[in-house]
Amino acid sequence: MPEEDVAFGRYLDSRVAYAPDSQELATPQDLKLSALDRTSIRAQWTAAGGYTRNGFEVRWGDHVRLVQNTEVELTDLDPEATTDVEVRALDPLGKRSEPARASGVPNRLAEPHRLDGLVQPVDVFDGPSGLDPQRWRLHGNADCVGLRPFNGKRVEVTCEELELQANTPLQLTDKPDKDGAFGRVVFTTDGPAGADDGEFLIVLLPEPYQDLGKLAAPFPTGSIVLHVTRQGASFDVGEGALPNSGVVNINSSVAPPTPGVRHRWEVRILDDTVVALRDGEALATSSVEIPWKTARPRLVFRNARGTTLDSFGVAGTPQSPQRSSVVPLGPGTQDHNAAVLKSPPRDLVAGGTSVRVVATVVAEKTPVTIKYDDRSATATFLSPASEVDQGRNAVVYADFPVTGGEGRISVSGEAGVTVYDSHLVVTDGPDAHRPLPKLADQGTPEPRTPQPSLTVVQDQGKTRIAVELDGRSERELAAIKGVELDLDGTKVAAVPTNGSAGGRHEFVLDDLAAGAHRITARVLPVDQRVGVRTEEQSFDTPPR
Repeated sequence: MPEEDVAFGRYLDSRVAYAPDSQELATPQDLKLSALDRTSIRAQWTAAGGYTRNGFEVRWGDHVRLVQNTEVELTDLDPEATTDVEVRALDPLGKRSEPARASGVPNRLAEPHRLDGLVQPVDVFDGPSGLDPQRWRLHGNADCVGLRPFNGKRVEVTCEELELQANTPLQLTDKPDKDGAFGRVVFTTDGPAGADDGEFLIVLLPEPYQDLGKLAAPFPTGSIVLHVTRQGASFDVGEGALPNSGVVNINSSVAPPTPGVRHRWEVRILDDTVVALRDGEALATSSVEIPWKTARPRLVFRNARGTTLDSFGVAGTPQSPQRSSVVPLGPGTQDHNAAVLKSPPRDLVAGGTSVRVVATVVAEKTPVTIKYDDRSATATFLSPASEVDQGRNAVVYADFPVTGGEGRISVSGEAGVTVYDSHLVVTDGPDAHRPLPKLADQGTPEPRTPQPSLTVVQDQGKTRIAVELDGRSERELAAIKGVELDLDGTKVAAVPTNGSAGGRHEFVLDDLAAGAHRITARVLPVDQRVGVRTEEQSFDTPPR
């Protein structure tokens, strides 16, 4: 007869055996608390045995959170009150370990010197004003940013790609600070979130490359690019940065970023080296001599939907924002040897003192000429191409004063020219008024059940099916009520998991008929409002 527990829903078909997880349940170790601001605490710990997919239960006050990572950030806390934190390890069937305990007061844990040396005001992305057009250019669709609850509100990337460029330059100093840095860029975020190949970039662009549109390799001459992925951090240095022998020791064993947990990233420019640090630990370095004194920082997000932006600042010689805005124009329309661009809306140019027309072109010959209303100018080439090359894109630009005309724009060449993309960079005067972006409210992120994955192995006439519940990409996990298994459309197993957070479940199937079969795994949440996660796989059983 099948094994069944009607009261709790346990069921095993007579052909199915359940193989319990053999890993010993142990209390998490080395629980430490820290803080990036006065109303939050970051808890970090070590998983005994190093295995995390079974998950952890974190308790503080009246709150409970399930995660599979070994750190979590607790927000909206009382700055002066003690917060008691407990972390328990879970097994796949919901059994809890004894807790690891720690206590802290957010205001005392917060780094006292975290803003030292940064040019004020530091940008805080806590609403539409955090993306004030006087301080930031948004490259891409304004619909790609929203607001998510996080210590109040925080700007969140809601599309696969987004670029934000600071209008405040990074100006290197002549005298290094106590860390030997002539300039720094600091960015606090929980990213990169999203896909496994998601990344964010901190790019330093010298003049005139800050006026480029979407960035792509090869990066412009003299640029410094920090890539941050889930696997780590690395530098990509454009041509013109001179290699040398500077050496900085780096930590190669830092854990990947955790969704929903902020970290403080820093690009530090030394005399002969650029260094990337996360929470003060050096993770990447490049031994180069920087060929410029001034650059414009840009934040680039690729496949990083869900990344939350917290704050941004620079350290160096204080500079005022160079007020400018970007007006996308798109591709050109062919008209004999010229490409006619869309005229910009007048209200997006009004108040500007000058415009720079930037176009991605393919041309047969030079010169390329850009016309703006009744004025024309020979276009200047931007890196990486410095001349026309048939079949290859080049970026060109020309500058014009704002005259109040119709804003008619065209790009022409002796043998014809094609414009694949274009935009205006408007240098804003003191009377320019640019509207703040309209950011959609993303609401409070809901916990999710982990996504199951299936592995099927034939073993001496038996079929072993492993259901692995991986929720490491989730900020918070919904408690799991149970795991169900269907074989060829019929339920053959149901295992209660008592509010677990993940783990590995193995089933051994015997006496299967030779031929094709289909297995389906379902992960059922305790809260019925949370969605069920499902995975399906086909396999063949060989003849005995």
